[in-house]
Formats: sequence, structure tokens, C-alpha cells
Amino acid sequence: MIQHFLILKRTGAPIYRKTLGQIEVDETILSGFFSAFFSLAQNLFSADVRDIELGPFRMLFEVIGEELILTVLFDKSDSTIHIHQKLIEARNIIQQRYKECIRNPQCRSEDFTGIEEIIQDLFLNTQTIVLSQDLKQKYLKIIDELCSRNEILECALVTIEGIPLIMKGKKEFVDLLMNQMEAFWKFKGLLLDQIILSYQKRYALFYRLNDDLILGAFSRTDTHIGIATTLVEVAAKKIAKLYPR
Repeated sequence: MIQHFLILKRTGAPIYRKTLGQIEVDETILSGFFSAFFSLAQNLFSADVRDIELGPFRMLFEVIGEELILTVLFDKSDSTIHIHQKLIEARNIIQQRYKECIRNPQCRSEDFTGIEEIIQDLFLNTQTIVLSQDLKQKYLKIIDELCSRNEILECALVTIEGIPLIMKGKKEFVDLLMNQMEAFWKFKGLLLDQIILSYQKRYALFYRLNDDLILGAFSRTDTHIGIATTLVEVAAKKIAKLYPR
């Protein structure tokens, strides 16, 4: 769950905050923390902070202009890719709509008229793809057929942003899929295309169906990689063929 969205100055001073979750944050403590953190990153590395983890939470940052930083605080269980894309959308809208405010080093929260509606629309709309009941049943049938094979143990269909749509198996497998997608985004700056991982004589296969969906599968022990790959590709093509364009 997304807990907070903030617009900060590089000094750490908050300009705007939108609370979206249940976690309360002391602005005075937060301001001091960010001030020290941003200064440390600039002084030691001449770089901006992009993301940090704080216990069960994660924070992403995007810089606007010379002085402003957008920040979102969210649960670690959420999709980093999805929330990062939302943060980029917010940055682009704010850059376009509030050009004069961004240039003004003395800007205040009152200068960002209408920002409340923008942030609410962006961050409260978490489901990017809605499957009809008929389509979902067809996808379930394909995934059930794939998992009924002796070679495949678990499957998951997720959006390209990392939001699970259909899960067949343990939550640990879905977590593995999410972690690999997020690692690929973090180090490459790109979304997952296709990855095959070997783990204790099993294979985790992540197959990109189209611009919206990824099918992940976990093979049973000692299953040949060629057989596992073929089965996942066949199922992926069936799902992609049914997907509305």
C-alpha cells in the first residue's frame, strides 16, 4: 500500500504531503532526515538518492528542476516497478503544469493548486489492467492445463508493472517473480523481457507475452529446460492470442 506522497525541497523542507495510508509521519523528523540524507549523497557521491528501504517500507525519489524532489513511501510488498511508473507520471504532470512554481526557489504549497486531485487520481488507481470474468476464466483454464503437466509446478500471470492477476501456487514463487522483475528494472532501467533461472535442479521461467503481461512458471525437479521452455511458450502464446488489443 502507498503510504505517503511528498514534494520536498533539497533542504528536506516539505512543500506538499498527501497521506494515502495508515502510517503517520512526523514532518519535523522527516525534514531533518531528508536534509541530512540528500546532503550526504551530494557531498560524498555528487548524486541523487533514487531509492531506500526503511524496515517494512521503501521510498522512491524523482528530482524536479534544481530544488524539488518527489518522494513516495510504500510497503515493500508493493510492486516497485508499478509505483515507480506512477511517480514518473506524477513528475511529468507536475513539470508541465507547474513550470513557474518549479523555477521559483520560494515556492509554497499554495502554488500547487489542483495537486491534490492529480495525486489522488494517480496513486489511488492501483489496478492497471482489469480482466473480464470471461477472459479470466479462459486464462485460468490455460494456466490450469500448464500446471497439470508433470513438468510444471507453479504459475503466475502478472502485469508488466508487477501486479499479480492470476496465481497458481505458493506466494513465495510470486515473490520470486516480483523480485526478479524489480531487480531487472533497478539495474537496467528496463522492464523484464525474458529470464530463465536455475535453482536446485529446477527452472524459474519468466516469459513476456506482450507490452502488458508476463507469465511466470516454476518447473518440477529434473525437468529438462527445453521441455519447460516449450510448455511455457505454448501457454504464453495462447494467453497472448486471447488478450484484447
